[in-house]
Amino acid sequence: MIDIIQVIMTSPFLQRALLAAILVAVIAAASGTFLVFRGLSFMASGVAHAALGGTALGIFLQESGLVPWFDPVLGALLFSVLVSIFTGYAGESGITQKMEVAVGVSFALSMSLAVFLMYYIPPYRVPQIWGYLVGDILLLNNFDIIMLTSTAFLLGIITLMFNKEFVYVSVDMEGSVAHGMNARGYHYLMLIVSALAIALATKAVGAILVYAILVAPAAASNELVKSVRGVIFSVFMIALIAELVGITASFAVYVSPSAIAGILAGLSYVLALQIKRVRDRVRTELPEVDSRPKDVTEPLNQSVSDVHTHNDGSSHVI
Repeated sequence: MIDIIQVIMTSPFLQRALLAAILVAVIAAASGTFLVFRGLSFMASGVAHAALGGTALGIFLQESGLVPWFDPVLGALLFSVLVSIFTGYAGESGITQKMEVAVGVSFALSMSLAVFLMYYIPPYRVPQIWGYLVGDILLLNNFDIIMLTSTAFLLGIITLMFNKEFVYVSVDMEGSVAHGMNARGYHYLMLIVSALAIALATKAVGAILVYAILVAPAAASNELVKSVRGVIFSVFMIALIAELVGITASFAVYVSPSAIAGILAGLSYVLALQIKRVRDRVRTELPEVDSRPKDVTEPLNQSVSDVHTHNDGSSHVI
């Protein structure tokens, strides 16, 4: 244990990776939970891949000299917000299927634009675009940590402030409107903030890990946990454990920490389905077990109630 602490204290890149694991887990708990509630698990992937198109556009504007000051991160954030607004507009009526279609169209458009712009970008900058897809939590710099920290903090504050509103909008959009809630405003707020968080997390750890960490733990927790707070807490724990195990495994064997974390996050959903199936099976068998003693005692209770009272006040049981 002392050796591990010493390694962490003397390795700045490991310190940044551990801090990023905590921050990504916070983003997953605050954003992934409500996306799964809303039925928009595909949005995490759509926004993460839209960041690739935004990054490609930012690099193209820099290299071409059209907008030299335009940072690729700004392009990623811009495309992510556009995807969230387009998705929110399609889902204003509360129909989740329309939102999934909007995410799919945005996904295809962003990836097509990224591939198109790659032909006009210097080859030495193309890996920067694909870095958004793969990512590596061990290669983060101080700027990435600052952006992740600010995003996780902002997302956490907004989630705490509008927790009930996000739940109402996610579960019953039409009912929220009927009760006089500004459901449309909370609808867009939830999607835009989630998109910004996903885009910045993608910059840090890659689209693959972001999609796995945001969706799988939330889906697993939603299968087993009943309360919203319980789901949020369990999502945080599953995401954090998966990332920490991934980082630890990368030192033990030659493997990507993001890949291990993604695999563990996916397996958590498979395990949750099995646990739920066993639990439901036990619940269906319990009434049968309870009915057996009742069937045995029923003739006895009936015989006791069959009491004949005579005119002299005496009685006997048949």
